[in-house]
Amino acid sequence: MTAGAAELQSSLKQLQECRGNPALLCHSPLAGDLVPVLYQGLRSIGRTERLDLVLSTYGGSVTAARQLALLLREFTGRLTILVPHRARSAGTLLCLSADELVLTAVAELGPLDANSDAAEFPGPGMPGSISAEDIRAFPDLARDWFGVESDGLQLLALLSQRIFPASLASFYRMDRLIRQTAGELLEFPFPDPADEQLRARIVEQLVTGYHAHDYVLTRADVRRLGLPVSEPGPDADGLLWTIARQLDRLGAQPAGSDGSIAGLVAGVGFLACNVIRRPAGDAEPGVPEWQVDG
Repeated sequence: MTAGAAELQSSLKQLQECRGNPALLCHSPLAGDLVPVLYQGLRSIGRTERLDLVLSTYGGSVTAARQLALLLREFTGRLTILVPHRARSAGTLLCLSADELVLTAVAELGPLDANSDAAEFPGPGMPGSISAEDIRAFPDLARDWFGVESDGLQLLALLSQRIFPASLASFYRMDRLIRQTAGELLEFPFPDPADEQLRARIVEQLVTGYHAHDYVLTRADVRRLGLPVSEPGPDADGLLWTIARQLDRLGAQPAGSDGSIAGLVAGVGFLACNVIRRPAGDAEPGVPEWQVDG
């Protein structure tokens, strides 16, 4: 265990004592290999009436976010997700499963529009990534910027010249997956059938209501969406900010002479690090591997 990880576990213990709930930290991209690691962390705590998850992530896989959310709900009747700084993209999707979101003043959530690397756009001036909303905005661009009124088939033919039709279908299916998953997870904080319109409105706003995937949703924005947002008290706020700074330092320090830390799951009696090993003399980046201690 690095000294930084030990300091982080100490801060988690103080947060747990401050709030009176078992606490687990997830600082990682949301991917399939995270699921069994989080499971081990949850098993170290056991099933509990209340659980605090401290979440720090730039995003990841939609299906992994769903798996993680459903796994967390298996271990607690009331889930609170605390965001010290960032829970973007698929991290925001995971947040929808919480009964309560505790957000600091600098917490950042983000839109849920489907994104993909633009492998088909290698030329100069082409975007590095493209989203489903970029594609959906094309008819509005043609009308608003150039006064072009065109029927749907003409626009589809034009798009298909630049984007492989199967890729367009993939964006469509991903958009449907995100909407379906977001609606499913929102049934945890809003289980009443009468809340169906509220859930639908939140999903629609998160998927289509912002003009950039990296748009920052602040605490006030998330509250206006209708999600159950709370502010941390002064003591918890200080501890969450300390944890955020510790995570920044931990990400910048090596795990050893031949590796660096790419992710971390931690509790008071549990620690797992996703370590990227870089063999000596190898210029290629190593493959991350989870190592569990506790």
